[in-house]
Amino acid sequence: MIQLLMDTSNQYLMVALYQDDQLLDVIQELGSKRQSENAIPYLQNLLKKHHLSLLNIDEFVLTKGPGSYTGERVAMTIAKTLNVIHPMKVKAVSSLAAYSTEGNCISVIDARSHKVFMGVYHNREAVMPDTLYDLEEAMQYIQHHPEYKVVGYNEMVEKEPADVDLAFNMHMLAKTVSPVEVVDALVPTYLKDVEAKKLC
Repeated sequence: MIQLLMDTSNQYLMVALYQDDQLLDVIQELGSKRQSENAIPYLQNLLKKHHLSLLNIDEFVLTKGPGSYTGERVAMTIAKTLNVIHPMKVKAVSSLAAYSTEGNCISVIDARSHKVFMGVYHNREAVMPDTLYDLEEAMQYIQHHPEYKVVGYNEMVEKEPADVDLAFNMHMLAKTVSPVEVVDALVPTYLKDVEAKKLC
């Protein structure tokens, strides 16, 4: 099985190919400003390098947010377009979950306006729903849970940067989610309209 993975929802542009659980190739770079410009050329380069075509792709895994209003749509639009050309399985995973690793971790994404999107995970399973929080509330929660590794936009919560392998994380997450039933109806996850909850 050929699996295409793509994250354009936040600070990275990541495009990867897996074949039967083995990573063929990955491009992961910082720079959200040029995701819409580079996503398709990077995909084309990876396919050409490995002598594959769009018709070889069996499964497309993407991040659905929360994240950048524009960025969330880049991979989603590509998935919808490719699915018209060549119907394939499409799986969508949380952008916060895409940062999560084995063990306990708190995933943080910049939501602007002194707020963050935050998810808490154990072995990539959500311990609580992804939610929008005031930055101060998120930092308090992190301080009270020192046993949790922080991933994502670590600088925002005054933590050292942590390496992230989006391709592997998304590949593992894809094993736990079902394909999207109606790909054309797939929409990004928005949390900004959700009232930030108080953390206990």
